[in-house]
Amino acid sequence: MEKPKAQRQVSDREGERGAALVTVLMISFLLIVAVAALLLEASTNAANVTDATAEEQAYYAAESGIQTAVNILRHRTVPSPLIDPTKPATDPANKITYRKAARPADSNYPTDPNTTAAQPIARLSRWMTYDDTYPDGGRVVVRNPADGIGYKVEVISPDNVGGVVTFHTDGSIAGGVAEADGGSSRSFPDATSPNRVKIRYYPVQASSPVAVNVSSGIGATSFGKFEITVVGLGASIPAPRIRFTLRVRVTVPYTTSKTIRGYIEPYPAPGIINQTSLTGVQLFYDSERYTMLGTLMSLTPPNPAAPLYSPGYAVTVAETSSPTGPYGTYLTGYRIYPYPPTVSGNPGQAGLGTTQVTGTFMSPEPIRLLVRSTGYGPRGAKKVLETVIQKNYFDDLGAPSPLTLIGPSSTGSPTTSFRFDPGNSRPIFYSGKDALLRTFLPPIGVTTDPNLAVVNGAISSGFNGSVFGTAENVNNDLPNWLQSPLKLDKTLQLLKKRAQSQGRYVGPAAPDPANFGDYATGTGITFVDRDLDISPDTDVGGILVVTGKIKFHGGFKIRGLLVVTGKNGFERQGGGNGDVEGAMVVAPYVAAGLSCAANNTTCFLSPQYNISGGGTSELDYNSNAVSNGLGALTDYVKGVAEK
Repeated sequence: MEKPKAQRQVSDREGERGAALVTVLMISFLLIVAVAALLLEASTNAANVTDATAEEQAYYAAESGIQTAVNILRHRTVPSPLIDPTKPATDPANKITYRKAARPADSNYPTDPNTTAAQPIARLSRWMTYDDTYPDGGRVVVRNPADGIGYKVEVISPDNVGGVVTFHTDGSIAGGVAEADGGSSRSFPDATSPNRVKIRYYPVQASSPVAVNVSSGIGATSFGKFEITVVGLGASIPAPRIRFTLRVRVTVPYTTSKTIRGYIEPYPAPGIINQTSLTGVQLFYDSERYTMLGTLMSLTPPNPAAPLYSPGYAVTVAETSSPTGPYGTYLTGYRIYPYPPTVSGNPGQAGLGTTQVTGTFMSPEPIRLLVRSTGYGPRGAKKVLETVIQKNYFDDLGAPSPLTLIGPSSTGSPTTSFRFDPGNSRPIFYSGKDALLRTFLPPIGVTTDPNLAVVNGAISSGFNGSVFGTAENVNNDLPNWLQSPLKLDKTLQLLKKRAQSQGRYVGPAAPDPANFGDYATGTGITFVDRDLDISPDTDVGGILVVTGKIKFHGGFKIRGLLVVTGKNGFERQGGGNGDVEGAMVVAPYVAAGLSCAANNTTCFLSPQYNISGGGTSELDYNSNAVSNGLGALTDYVKGVAEK
């Protein structure tokens, strides 16, 4: 019997029994997978967020390390412990410098394990408090030791400055002849006389430069030698002295040079130099010390342990009661005495033979530092940042003389001639003695020999003042920023921008500023883009740039660096006291001079310097006052890169 239709349909679906359960299970599985993926994504995102936060904390910790290093350099923070505990905290020996920051022995505290490591690391631990319990070599903890957030710093001299100074020399003796090796010689009375004396300077030749090891902080060397020989019965040398010039040319770690000037003097009195007389020679240097780009060069006696009048005894000559130098100047400097009148009973050796020009180099001061800061955050996060910190905008913003007058003898149409009126009404003083260091610069520097003759003529004509030291042609000693109008203008544009950012720029139509920097500290930058008349009893501190003529009325005080580029230069009138403690540069130029084909000091206009009236005036060099003027331009970060 045939089943009804409905029964047949039910019977036909018996094979599908349980399909719904399978379907539900499959859908549930898909939902579980989706939920699991969602949970995984949420978990991963949470972990990523946590890691990103940890890395961000590590980044900011690394940035804190860089900022701390910059702060230490800028504000000259007192180290703990002191670098030299025998001296007060204010002594320069305990002030941080770029060299000390990069030298582990100075940068780190005495028991810092990084100092005695096989490859020591300078990490400023005299200024930063490290927690050395961390396995990474210690870190400065930012918040608390539990979270581990902190940083460590490494300071590097990227130019490998401080280990070696390499140099050669050349020289000349006034009235002498140039030798093929770069030296010089002069014979008295001449080179053909059967009875004569010859003085010869032997240089450190460029073909055989000397490398001085200064890794310990200082290195001794010789800058060449003087040799005196007698032919026949000998002869006398001109009294009171003969000028000589030695030029030390440094090639490592920087390319720079410095001129050593001095005199060859008869000793102990003028007379015939021969094999039996007691007359010899002695050396008198203009200065004992010379500051160069990044280093300090000093002259030393050939035998510093010897007693008076033995080889190499040296004295510093103070200002005396009457002028003793050329052109009525006061002779100041550093004297090296020769051999004693008798040596082993033989008077014929007095002052004869060879005298080494001995001296030392200090380990050079880097002009920039590489600071590597490693930041640490939670969960093992780590970030490394690097930056280069440069000392200032300028490698050597200084001047070769307290008063430097740059430019040719005459320029322009109608012709404008060089003018130098040092003042005649009351005592005027010019001194190249550095108030900070035992250095003597030429008190007045010009850039041509005719201008030097004008200066010496004005000094020797009996002006009512005193010049301590010898005026010089300093054209070969000019720092880079003063070597041409183009270079000077580039420097002044940087100073102008800095002055503008500080609200210290005075435009052509703007009124005079309320003040001209901070005289007490010798800091600040003021840029006056026009002529400037300064009223009596005005104080100037830091760097003052005047692109026109500057005119002082009555008394004034300057502590820092004054740069005048107007064609009418510097003028002072009226009474009162005028004091400059630092340096003054008169270097006039106009925009047309920037394209001068020669692009050197002949492209400047003729400088003008005029003092009149009844006031006193004193111009003294102070390297500290000049450097203080750069306070707003020092230790700037040139960028930060993540490594």
